[in-house]
Amino acid sequence: MIEKLKMDYGKFQLHAEGLKFGKGLHVVLGPNGSGKSSMMKGIIGYGDDSIKVRDIYYQGEHAGPAGRIFSYLPQSNPVFRIDVEAYIKLTTDCEDSKLYNDLIEMFELKSLAGQTIEELSGGEFKRVQCAQIAMEQKKIIMLDEVEQGLDLKYQHQILKWMKSEAGKKAVIANMHDAALAMTYADTVTMIKDGKVIEAGVSPHAITSAMLSECYSIPLTIERRQNSIAVFHTPL
Repeated sequence: MIEKLKMDYGKFQLHAEGLKFGKGLHVVLGPNGSGKSSMMKGIIGYGDDSIKVRDIYYQGEHAGPAGRIFSYLPQSNPVFRIDVEAYIKLTTDCEDSKLYNDLIEMFELKSLAGQTIEELSGGEFKRVQCAQIAMEQKKIIMLDEVEQGLDLKYQHQILKWMKSEAGKKAVIANMHDAALAMTYADTVTMIKDGKVIEAGVSPHAITSAMLSECYSIPLTIERRQNSIAVFHTPL
């Protein structure tokens, strides 16, 4: 549980209180500039001297130094000359070759193993990054716009991996694709203008009015069996 989180960028402030992220897949939705990425940075204590973070408290079994608890995948990471295998193992102390081989198979990276990160497409690099996160085996996974840059096949593949991980740990993901988010999420939190306007809501309870308020545009949610569509109402 995060009792209180405040971040001050000067002209923009983020306030989040009483957020609970237990075991499960927790998706955060919100328009650009709403504070989704800022909230993640505040939770893990990541930032620079221009960002002031105040009053954040961690409770429960996950309490402890952030570096031992969180695996964090930001929106963008620098690309440099290192091969795929070395990159996947770069941030872990784990020497589990079986786990590595399983991840190569899961994320369909076998054909890329001999290449360097610089040679990969954006979507290929995103899959390698997810394999790196999975290799760390930490208690909480945080992913910022993980679906961006992935084609439809790999969007669903990555979300299925996230859902599997969420069966044993907390997975928190900022996403833009509301329909995809509500298809897989256990809870949905919405942020707008630096404030949490909905917290920990079941995807089944999300209404068109709630989503429209979040994005300041008339939106309609349509549910058909296990599929969800979100579209701009005038269309």
